[in-house]
Amino acid sequence: MIGPVPWRRPLFSALVLAILIAGACTSTGTDRATPTTADATTTTVGVPPIAVPDFPAQPDGVPWPTEEWSVGELPDGVDRAAIDAATDTAFADGAEERVRAVVIVHGGQIVYERYSPHRTDGPTEIMPSYSIAKSVTSAAIGILVGDGLLALDEPAPVPEWQVDPDDPRADITLGQMLHMSTGMPWDDRFDEEGSTLNEMRASGDMAAFAATQEPVAAPGEQFVYNTGTSTLLARMVGETSGGDARAFLDERLFGPLGIGSVHAETDRAGTWLGGFSADMSAKDFAKFGLLYVRGGEWDGNQIVPRDWVEYSRTPSPTEPEYGAHWWLDPLRPGVSYALGFRGQVITVDPMHDLVVVQLSTIGGSLALDHTEAILDAFADAD
Repeated sequence: MIGPVPWRRPLFSALVLAILIAGACTSTGTDRATPTTADATTTTVGVPPIAVPDFPAQPDGVPWPTEEWSVGELPDGVDRAAIDAATDTAFADGAEERVRAVVIVHGGQIVYERYSPHRTDGPTEIMPSYSIAKSVTSAAIGILVGDGLLALDEPAPVPEWQVDPDDPRADITLGQMLHMSTGMPWDDRFDEEGSTLNEMRASGDMAAFAATQEPVAAPGEQFVYNTGTSTLLARMVGETSGGDARAFLDERLFGPLGIGSVHAETDRAGTWLGGFSADMSAKDFAKFGLLYVRGGEWDGNQIVPRDWVEYSRTPSPTEPEYGAHWWLDPLRPGVSYALGFRGQVITVDPMHDLVVVQLSTIGGSLALDHTEAILDAFADAD
């Protein structure tokens, strides 16, 4: 793990880990408090619900933003001046290192939308997802689990791990992959020549490369942030859905939400790079966030199983600030974060019926302080 982080909340260690990716990241647990588990009733996808705020329904009279976003006002008590000041600072006058876009959705309506003065930033610009794509991959896996085509607690369908029955990787479950606890070592630095991530990116067949990694710990023992695992999950989406991950995503996820312009890169083997490639506009990222605030429902249709959304924000056994390819903050129960390198953040806060999208060219304190200021402005209005 990276060293101590000088911010107020435990979340920030997770944010810095995800955004800066300063090295191979492992953890065997902490003593931080985690949200309590509710009753042990099994849900339709085989996971228990947790004692966190429920998912609010779309308010009467507010249309779903499949075609066009409805625009509203910030709720009473939210300090717009504080949000404006934090956003002005984060935009850095359009400098190279800046926050590019801010979209806040409350009650299903856009209540705040701003873009930096840089010439490349605006409402139609397709912006990088980086590891936000991991949360999109999780949604796709959840749909397939809901369809009965995948199972959380069974050995993951990675053919390379099933050749030898004595291979310890043969017992790795889908749930352990989603929790980043496969036991595989990994160096996930984008900016380090020779890192495992960059070796994978140069390989041509990224999933095949990821599948060659040998474990150094038993599955389920420790947390290691690993884009190779997400790449294997993305390949799984394609193989399980009929061979074309993008067609599946368009039919079952992007299409129903009205997300039309998505850049989802594939490698030379044709595998969708679901660990870091699901680029879209800021408002389309906000649609994905709203889907999770609504418990996976969209305009009367259950796009992602509600139980899967619950599972996504349930702390994993090896890292209380990580769920199923979503980041968590134990001090904000029910809040989850899709995070990407260089300060890409989708914040999902069902308690406040809130989605915050922040897209950036830089991680670190500039981006983190901005997200924190927005969350605090809504919390202070309670």
